[in-house]
Amino acid sequence: MDAKKIIFALMVSALLIGSACAASVNSFNIDKNYKNIYSSDYYSVYADNNQDSGILVFKNVDDDVYDDKVNDDIFDHTIQHDGREYIVADDDLKLDKNSDNTANFTDYEHATHGVSEVIKVDGEQFIVVSWAKDSSNIDTAKLISILNDFNKNNKVEAIAF
Repeated sequence: MDAKKIIFALMVSALLIGSACAASVNSFNIDKNYKNIYSSDYYSVYADNNQDSGILVFKNVDDDVYDDKVNDDIFDHTIQHDGREYIVADDDLKLDKNSDNTANFTDYEHATHGVSEVIKVDGEQFIVVSWAKDSSNIDTAKLISILNDFNKNNKVEAIAF
């Protein structure tokens, strides 16, 4: 086999591998202290052993796909199941945007607080949320640190939203 054929085969292989490795909500590196308690094509939920804090990863989509496809009874009164809920303020969610493209939130309906961001990977946007129940001893500074570790471990950074 001559060198041109080998180079061509390597290029085609690289393209196939690259398309097979596109990011999904389940492909991010998450701290081992959090276990995945729910996974779908649209979002993943990671929580600590007490389930009073965790990390959420959502596809950033502007429709109601979550509402029709998910039985979220296990998350009642804990978290939202639609990622856009964490980047758009409403009557139940106070949102304060930060200069680093993150936002601090207080979710009055679910009695949680945390930090959210939007990241872009392989041309797709994801909403990442570091959250804790208000009844926990976890403050916003700790949640920011968790989100920063997530970004470092996944080589991503927040983008404007």
